[in-house]
Amino acid sequence: MIINSDSLVLPRMGWEMWHVPHAWQHFQWPRVPSLFPDMLWFFLAERVGLDWRAALDGFFLLSLCLMTVCMASVIWRMGNLFWLQSLFLSSVTLTAYVACVSAGVYVKGFRDMSALLELFLPAYHGSSFMLSLLAATMANMEYDRGSRIANFYPAACLCLVATFSDPLFVTTFAVPFALSTRVFALVHRKDTTPVWNALKEGIAGPVFLLAACTVGFMGQELLYKQNLGGMFKHFPLVALPEIIYSACFSMRAFCCLVLFALSIIPFSRICAKISKHEIEPYKELLFYQGYMASVIALCILSITYVDISLYRYALPLTWWSIVFLVSCIDPVSVRKLSDYVMVVLPCAAMYFVLTGKHENRLYGWHSPLETCLSQNHDRLGLQGGLTHYWLSRKVAASSNWTLQVEQVAGGNHIFIWGNNPDLYTHDVHGFDKMPVFNYFIDDGTEDLKALYSDMGPPAHVLHCPEADILVFDQPIRLQ
Repeated sequence: MIINSDSLVLPRMGWEMWHVPHAWQHFQWPRVPSLFPDMLWFFLAERVGLDWRAALDGFFLLSLCLMTVCMASVIWRMGNLFWLQSLFLSSVTLTAYVACVSAGVYVKGFRDMSALLELFLPAYHGSSFMLSLLAATMANMEYDRGSRIANFYPAACLCLVATFSDPLFVTTFAVPFALSTRVFALVHRKDTTPVWNALKEGIAGPVFLLAACTVGFMGQELLYKQNLGGMFKHFPLVALPEIIYSACFSMRAFCCLVLFALSIIPFSRICAKISKHEIEPYKELLFYQGYMASVIALCILSITYVDISLYRYALPLTWWSIVFLVSCIDPVSVRKLSDYVMVVLPCAAMYFVLTGKHENRLYGWHSPLETCLSQNHDRLGLQGGLTHYWLSRKVAASSNWTLQVEQVAGGNHIFIWGNNPDLYTHDVHGFDKMPVFNYFIDDGTEDLKALYSDMGPPAHVLHCPEADILVFDQPIRLQ
């Protein structure tokens, strides 16, 4: 499992909502709130007293199960399969995916490859893509019944909630669906039908769904205060050569490009069926939607490209390819097996993969750095600690949130990003008291010139695994 400040932001939020006064008003919501199902899960987990490690493992399992059902719903619509057979193909695909990534990490030590599991982590856009798959199935089923707005009420409610949770839903479903319906109308228009009339046909449904997304997006904008200015560093498609070059040094980017290359097979096969009128209209519409989502995701990746880790914005690029690839499997070969066996076996394998001894297991995990820090905490008179963003929440989580370690930049400059500003002036375990920060965790990645110029050299240095603990006689002054 990938343990860092990004993946721990929602477990931390869930804990603060129940233990820190006014956390709802003051915690800076992350740029991707992921209210559904991410935040809801951790909020309820903390309410029943579930350890955050078990909650994070449980969220991984929950995400995997939800993704299985959502992918099965699309495969069911795309292929000529029964529901249980679609569920079988979806579960086998995701089981193989998790097993291969876990084996690569555990056996070969491909640490970069482990980031392919980000899809199933909180606040990593996985839920947005799951909801887009579900919305795709719902909207296409409703589209079959006609273009009246009343038919799209369930999908509109889903669009509002999904966009309120994560704006990426707009590009993984809403915009592709609106564009694909126009393409669909043009392809199927009669020779005597004007182009404009064909474009107007069925426009009410897509516009209604886009309006629901707009309402959700406006509500979501009220939640977070983070600045997106640093995200946009390239013009569209200018960064594509740099992305391809970076893929040579990144296992996860290489895997994404390979999956996209494999999509040529199902794309060609489905396009051939469309040209021969061998594919049903609703499947054709779903295909256009997935293709649009892939193209839009590629553009987003090139626009927002900062480093290779932002490949997660291109989830449709890889996962729609997987959906199409699986949907093209011959249904006759699938139907030879018992429906119940097809469902039970992959689900059992999935459970085995998740609970086996590999990188995803978190039960009993503690950071060696936090263990060293906790063992010497009373002996050295440590009170509150400071360190950079990528280390602060990991140490606090390892201590089950008993250690107050806040994130700073430049040694002693307050850094507000997905945290609670109140905790710089209030003790986390006694909110009516001022916190005292008298040590800094230095793992060699922080510039400490500002800290040393303000505080002088540390009174004591404790050497721990992964980092050194710099202890000062006087409380560290925050700026």
